[in-house]
Amino acid sequence: MTTFSLGQKWVSQVTKSEHPDVPVMGARSSTAPSAAELNNLLDELARSETAREISRRKWINPRSTSGKNKVTERGKALFEFLTMNRPAMPAYAMFKGRRPSVQRGLLDEVATMAWIAHVTDVARAQTNKVAFESTRINNAFVSRLAKLSTLADGPKRALDAARDIGIHVVIESGLPGMSVDGASFHTKQVGPVLAMTLYRDRLDNFWFTLLHEIGHIALHLNHPSNDVFIDSEDEESDELELEAEANAFAKDSLIPRDTWFRSDAHRHGNESSIVKLARQLCIHPAIVAGRIRFERREYRIFNNLIGIGEVRRCVFGG
Repeated sequence: MTTFSLGQKWVSQVTKSEHPDVPVMGARSSTAPSAAELNNLLDELARSETAREISRRKWINPRSTSGKNKVTERGKALFEFLTMNRPAMPAYAMFKGRRPSVQRGLLDEVATMAWIAHVTDVARAQTNKVAFESTRINNAFVSRLAKLSTLADGPKRALDAARDIGIHVVIESGLPGMSVDGASFHTKQVGPVLAMTLYRDRLDNFWFTLLHEIGHIALHLNHPSNDVFIDSEDEESDELELEAEANAFAKDSLIPRDTWFRSDAHRHGNESSIVKLARQLCIHPAIVAGRIRFERREYRIFNNLIGIGEVRRCVFGG
């Protein structure tokens, strides 16, 4: 593997920085990497599809984009992007909702860090119509969101409704190596941010993820903090208290708990009972079908009801 030297200035910045938001990449609570380890790590990252995609999206601007220096310059630009001081950005170390996982490697973590950094930059550039007040997320608001699901342009209207109460909404596709559906955080400089990847282009996933992130903002992020909630359908995180609370918020906002347990959809789970409950609650059948799929852990049923391929078309047009 070819290596390159960033020089002592670069090494000192990552190993001795006084800025709390600068991560030591590849380590959580272990000893800071040596210069050689850091060089090898950056070389590996710079050659990854994740780094190439970040460059293609123009989040970083390597000084050289061709020739033998391309990888070196991409590594330097990536390093700068990940370690630049962003007062508006929560601390990397405060990721919530993600258990330590041997399956989620360094590239996944770096991709998630870079994605959050970009989301922060986009949100900071936005101008909201009103100042956020947590009291705006009330029963009437979440009930209105759920009912928007019946409309052909419901997802777009729901995102606009979140913006209308002072939440910064950012839709940004995930990077290679990521398995993130959504994220939420709230900093003093920016305000509350709700970000979604639309990683799974399905109506059932969209509505649950949207309400899940709004649940975090209502319950855990009504004031600025250093917390960043990173959420994925792959992370079965009900055991984590704050994630369980956001899951319950989303489920109960979309289908009231008492109604669900008394319904034929819960007891029998067939297509006719799904449509019946959706009509009763004035919500899209995808929401009911998605809940049954999740609770049964059967993800091949009701594919005709969950709105595959309909979210991106609604949000971006086409």
